[in-house]
Amino acid sequence: MNREEFKVLVMLYAANIDGNINPDEVDAILEKVDSNTFKNVKKMFAKMSDIEILNSINENKRSFASTDTEREILINDCRTIINADGQQTVMEGFIVKMLEKVLN
Repeated sequence: MNREEFKVLVMLYAANIDGNINPDEVDAILEKVDSNTFKNVKKMFAKMSDIEILNSINENKRSFASTDTEREILINDCRTIINADGQQTVMEGFIVKMLEKVLN
């Protein structure tokens, strides 16, 4: 996994927390990464369970989100993805807080 793939994995996890990745969320992710990386990671993401995704995030965070600045940018990107559809559920807000804890 490289930095861009890690970023997509985290953003997809945030986007999918309500069980649905909508077109606005996809567009918001694609503003931040290239489409090939997105497609490749989305295929991998579809095969993974929540625990596998969280384990992958935890295992790779030191390599790809090692500084406070990198983590803050990634968390802000997740907020952007979650708010892309104009609605933020309580669960989505909770997941951003949980991702902050996982990434730190």
